[in-house]
Amino acid sequence: MESEAQGLIDALALRPFVPRPFYERLPLKFYRGSYRDHPTDPLELTITIPGKDPRYEVDSIGTEPAAVAAFATVTEFHPTVLVSAGTAGSFAKHGASIGRVYLSDSTFYFHDHRIPLPGWDKFGKGAYPSLDVSHLARELSLPLGNISSDNSLDFTEQDLAAIVSHGAVVKEMEATAVAWVGYITGTPMFAIKSITDLIDTHPDAPSEFQKNFAMAVTNLTEKTLAVIDAFARTDEKTAVIEHQQKLPR
Repeated sequence: MESEAQGLIDALALRPFVPRPFYERLPLKFYRGSYRDHPTDPLELTITIPGKDPRYEVDSIGTEPAAVAAFATVTEFHPTVLVSAGTAGSFAKHGASIGRVYLSDSTFYFHDHRIPLPGWDKFGKGAYPSLDVSHLARELSLPLGNISSDNSLDFTEQDLAAIVSHGAVVKEMEATAVAWVGYITGTPMFAIKSITDLIDTHPDAPSEFQKNFAMAVTNLTEKTLAVIDAFARTDEKTAVIEHQQKLPR
């Protein structure tokens, strides 16, 4: 959602950018700039927003817009790393709280792609890898958690069972689609997610999302800026490049 990204766009003084006329036919929005605190070795940044759906005039959310945005970003800008940043739900039983910000752990899953056919069952599950950001989690005192994605704000009992079986602690609507694009293009990817609702204590996700959204986005912006600062260091960029070379093609 654009409101999730606006704080980062403002803090980083990023400018709107249209890479080529083709994208004028899509609702995608691109913002570009260099990280201002590192003028001698600048970190080039792109924020891609899926934009508003032209038919329904709401923010384009979910896995399909996320995959399109991620693929367009990889195609046009060839990033060293992809990041899915946004809000999410979690579980009090795993120690989550409203506004707590997670980094992705080892794996991204889908929990609503139920395809009970040999081969397609694994495809539906996803299980795409996250870049190892455990060092960032330690440095910034952020928790790690596996992430599971679907296209619904609520969930069914089957969804919940799948989330549990995946060992996921974060439920959201985009990251696994971005991880799929990262996997098929050989681009390292991880996620930053700020919690708006606790599935096991406040099952009314829509009202909790609306009530807690502003605070969660403020925390998301703060922690994402801290992660960007860490990645601006030469040693972090080198580690990402080395990881990229090891990814299966």
